[in-house]
Amino acid sequence: MTFIGSEIKKTKSLLIAALLIVTAFFAGCASDEEVFNETTVTIGSKGTIKHTIVETFDKTYYDENELRELIDKELKLYCQNKDEDDAAVLKSLTIREEVATALIEFKSYEDYAAFNEVDFFYGTVEDAMKHEYTTDVTLKSAEDDTTISRYEFESLADSKMVVVSEPVEVILPGKIAYTTANIEVLDKDRARMASDTVGVGYILLK
Repeated sequence: MTFIGSEIKKTKSLLIAALLIVTAFFAGCASDEEVFNETTVTIGSKGTIKHTIVETFDKTYYDENELRELIDKELKLYCQNKDEDDAAVLKSLTIREEVATALIEFKSYEDYAAFNEVDFFYGTVEDAMKHEYTTDVTLKSAEDDTTISRYEFESLADSKMVVVSEPVEVILPGKIAYTTANIEVLDKDRARMASDTVGVGYILLK
């Protein structure tokens, strides 16, 4: 959940309040050694989610220890409610030069979506249809202007896809094949939903 910005819902207890205040808080990372300059969601090959949030930190409200305690408290409460100790774990938190960077690891995309109260999905096209995500969309190739129809989309039932609803960078476990128009392709395996759109965006992998 984004401690800073839209990722934290105002309705979620003290942690959300803290995260909103910290609003510049996390940056994503594909590995613990990588450093990113914006909030990033990294999808692992086995479906785990690493959420690194990087944001400016106003220490007039909280110091590092207080922020860590707030985050840990909220994560532990979520895990207790799920009866899974590893559903959501704070892996690291650092504050340098008034920038806070936190890395939270989620066991699944469902945990990431539930904890942050956002729409997020990772699975096959067939699974997406079972979750009632519409296939009546236009998907454009990441390489050229080629598009595929709804029926071509549905025929790729075993292909993996991602559904996002936030303007955060997403690092994918494979190369991008097609996206909806509201997705900006940053690299062969990185994308971001446009900030001026609403609803969800689709990313179909090769």
